[in-house]
Amino acid sequence: MYSNYEEVFWLSGDSFVDTNTSASVYYNYTSEYDTEEIKMTASLVFKKVSEEDLSKNYTCKLESDSQPSSFVTITLARKASPFPHYLALGIVIIVAVIVVTALIYVKLKMDITLFLRDTLACCSSISDGKSYDVFLMSYKSDTDAGLNEDDRNHLESVLEETFGYSLCLYHPESVAEAVLDCIEQSRTLVLVPTSSDPGPESGLLSAIHEALVEQQTRLVFIKTEATDVSSSDSLPEALQLLGKAGDCVTWKGESSRPLSSSFWKQLRYHLPALQHAPKITRLPQTAIEDGNC
Repeated sequence: MYSNYEEVFWLSGDSFVDTNTSASVYYNYTSEYDTEEIKMTASLVFKKVSEEDLSKNYTCKLESDSQPSSFVTITLARKASPFPHYLALGIVIIVAVIVVTALIYVKLKMDITLFLRDTLACCSSISDGKSYDVFLMSYKSDTDAGLNEDDRNHLESVLEETFGYSLCLYHPESVAEAVLDCIEQSRTLVLVPTSSDPGPESGLLSAIHEALVEQQTRLVFIKTEATDVSSSDSLPEALQLLGKAGDCVTWKGESSRPLSSSFWKQLRYHLPALQHAPKITRLPQTAIEDGNC
């Protein structure tokens, strides 16, 4: 610039930009003198860019008495995000859907499994060589809350007639060999608490545990609300081991008898899909003779 009567300043729209450095938007003015000219600089400074600033035009204008006025106008543009918002939103939605789906599955896992089992196939098309779906066997409950004879008959009737399982039934006087043979021929062993029958002896329970491990037979342990099979000192140690090894289902007395109760849903969930036409077999009621235990 060649005159002392020239000025450089900034406008925001039609208003002058403040020179006060405490403002959020201001400009600095500097000048350098040499022998032939004056170099003037007006720097626009933004401490913080607001949404309002993005909608304004900022003009740097030169006023001179020796030449026509000149100016340059700039506008601020939002910097493009390296991670597009729509992509981030899409990822959030996908994660949310996965989480919600997982929560629904965990909450309704039993209902979904039973629905698919009932809808897609009544019986499994692949045979595993087993003769029975379920072996029902009683054990002596450590309380008086075990299933009585009427409850056990109801359990047998529903499993066979309503749900179509083929059953093998335990009798207290059955020999150990017959019990182990029935376990070998059954896909699942269901232990039922009883307050009347003596149940199997400790030696037979240990043999049953070994047979289940060897043959990888499923075990479902029905307990009562008053029984903790994993810690009750009144239960034989072998029975406690069986309780820890299997899936537990709680019998709650009369409230468990209706087919709509959670007892039947949980029991069916832990039982395998059907493979055989409904039938029921009772073990021979042969008295245990010396040397058979």
